[in-house]
Amino acid sequence: MSLRTRLRKADWLGEMQAALMLGTGAIGVAVAVVVWDVVTGAPVVSRVPAEAITGMSGSSAGLTGGAMVAANSMVEVRIAEPSTSQVITHALTTLPGLLVALVMLAMLTRIMRAARRADPFTGQTVRRLRVLAISILIGGVLASVVETIAELDLSSSVTADSIAAQWALPGQWMLLGFGFLAVAEVINRGAMMRAELDTVI
Repeated sequence: MSLRTRLRKADWLGEMQAALMLGTGAIGVAVAVVVWDVVTGAPVVSRVPAEAITGMSGSSAGLTGGAMVAANSMVEVRIAEPSTSQVITHALTTLPGLLVALVMLAMLTRIMRAARRADPFTGQTVRRLRVLAISILIGGVLASVVETIAELDLSSSVTADSIAAQWALPGQWMLLGFGFLAVAEVINRGAMMRAELDTVI
């Protein structure tokens, strides 16, 4: 059997479903690792401005060509024995995004499973894709805000008078959300055209 024939006969929906399940498992492991770090009180890392560390801002030690550490640059500091509050706050810098990704993959897996078992061009598929898209848009933005606030709180716990965090529009979540909305509309249009053809025939 030629490669072209094998590609034509491949169950791509099944393979995509398997890939989604593997992705869901990987994200689940990542969530478990974060939770384990909270339970065990593992060391955490925070990012603080160089100017908040005495002698760091403007330092040129080890640098050549007149280079020096910029005052607004970020430096990672390791907290070897964090408090319970610091451990929980550090978890909140990554956990919300992981949970959004986990929910997204779980919902996609459900949609893919239903598409393999029956006609995918149905109102149910469109509704599920729309729910998925809205969940990503809202969840992604909320996760980004929560993670930024957590970063601010964590950095304030290790510096005397400086806090640091960088919030940016969660473009990846918005791209995914609007992308799934577009796919939903394409499937909705296909279902409507099929219904029109059925009435004509």
